[in-house]
Amino acid sequence: MERKFDVIIIGGGPNGLTAGAYLSKAGLKVLVLERRHEIGGGLATEDVTMGGYYHNTHAIYMMMVDYAPAYQDLKLEETYNLAHIYPSLQLAMPLSNGDCICLYNDLDRTCNSLAKFSKKDADTYRELYTKFEGWMEDFLGPYTYCQPKPTLDMATQMEQHEMGKELFGLTEMTPLDFVRDSFTHENIQALMLNLICFCGLDPLQSGLGYLIPLYVNRSTKYRICKGGSHMLTQSLVKVIFENGGLVLTAQDIKRILVEDGGAVKGVAMNDGAVFEARVVISTLDIHQTFLRLIGEDKLDRDFAETLEPWMWEHWSFFSTHLALDEAPDFIASKGDPEINKALIYLFGAETVDEYLKHCKGIESKELDPSPVISASFPTVHDSLQCRHPGRHTGLIQEHVPYDLRNGGADRWYSMPFKEERSDRCIDVLTKYAPNINGETIRSRYISTPVDCENKFWDMVKGSTKQGQYHPLQMGYMRPNEYCSTHRSPIKGLYMGGACTYPGGTVLLGSGYLAADAVVEDLEIKKWWQEPEMVKKAKEKGFL
Repeated sequence: MERKFDVIIIGGGPNGLTAGAYLSKAGLKVLVLERRHEIGGGLATEDVTMGGYYHNTHAIYMMMVDYAPAYQDLKLEETYNLAHIYPSLQLAMPLSNGDCICLYNDLDRTCNSLAKFSKKDADTYRELYTKFEGWMEDFLGPYTYCQPKPTLDMATQMEQHEMGKELFGLTEMTPLDFVRDSFTHENIQALMLNLICFCGLDPLQSGLGYLIPLYVNRSTKYRICKGGSHMLTQSLVKVIFENGGLVLTAQDIKRILVEDGGAVKGVAMNDGAVFEARVVISTLDIHQTFLRLIGEDKLDRDFAETLEPWMWEHWSFFSTHLALDEAPDFIASKGDPEINKALIYLFGAETVDEYLKHCKGIESKELDPSPVISASFPTVHDSLQCRHPGRHTGLIQEHVPYDLRNGGADRWYSMPFKEERSDRCIDVLTKYAPNINGETIRSRYISTPVDCENKFWDMVKGSTKQGQYHPLQMGYMRPNEYCSTHRSPIKGLYMGGACTYPGGTVLLGSGYLAADAVVEDLEIKKWWQEPEMVKKAKEKGFL
């Protein structure tokens, strides 16, 4: 086997594959190394309950399909059998009284739904949606796919524009402040707070308010991959293969090799094999990359000190995957059958106080007796995800603490404990969709925060984004000032995982920007063009 490459990429998740696709297409000799037997990382679709029921066991919702350059640059949909489904009813919150609040990918329909509860809140939502849509197009979207700037420089630049002043004015506002200042109806407040915090924001955390417009905008833009999330994996792998790249699974890396002069020279494997390269891109977290695979003795002391304070997310997912005899039939659908076809459902927190009680439980490392959950039923939209006609798959997820007050993280290994928690989550769903019960659930598969960590070593404490979204770990400081543009203090070593800007949730941004940095530093002509949205943002003075 060939042992010399231009680029070695550690990690075959969405960012590693994105970087590999861009760089192999640029003519570089690329090797992707993945520890697990399956490629794709969180982009997994597996029959974990019963044969023929295909479950997206980690990533399911694609939130930036309309912005991420990789989809267009690599022609993933046009050439590589990738397709996305964009349901009209994006998000529904059924209520215990039989009503339901609905968010559609059509603004008028959303406002009509909100107006049934509060005309004032519907008008407010329309105003905010329109404003945030403009902010997304002018700045938030483009900035996601270009290298971050130092915070002070970015703030100075944005202060020159009215939008920038408003956006940065939100920075110190907590999600709770925003929701209570903007909306009046208690059910609408609960819905908005839940959806803003859906991807990991703390409702009481200030300093990240600039993300609120992004999450409000994205809450009606979610897609799923037709055939399952793994279809995105297969499309990226095909690009790598077609351009001469190599992908190896079941690879156990011992060290990233660094010359005495401080430049990377390849990787050594635990079986004794050595792969040489002039560039290594790690998509692992900063602790695995620098402390485990390189070693603190090889690092500058000031740089090493920046690694220790890294904060992992204080919550993770408790997931129950269901094999179902039939699709859910919600009580709320009696007046509107389309409610049975929402992409995402939110249950269990119909008021802000109920949602905050749930979050307080996470902070105190306890489980609320009445879970607050989200749910999705992909086969309602995509029959390819179950090969048994008329049957369906379901997913129930709950944000839970990794460490539990009683028993710590080890308690998640207890089968009776996690089955009892799964039962509680199912009971919440059954309250709103009575036909999903012991008679219609054929099988289930439960995944805990510990299972997530064991499956993906870079998701320490079940941290699905390789690190907490915190003011000190975002933007130019993700993961730190030394690696903020996806380069590192070690020559030839680049960072491209979710611990780097712009973060996690299958943005395909970190891998894209890591590839961009490599090509620039190697002075190789890019085969891809700067995205039009970025050009326009620069012309307007936002970037």
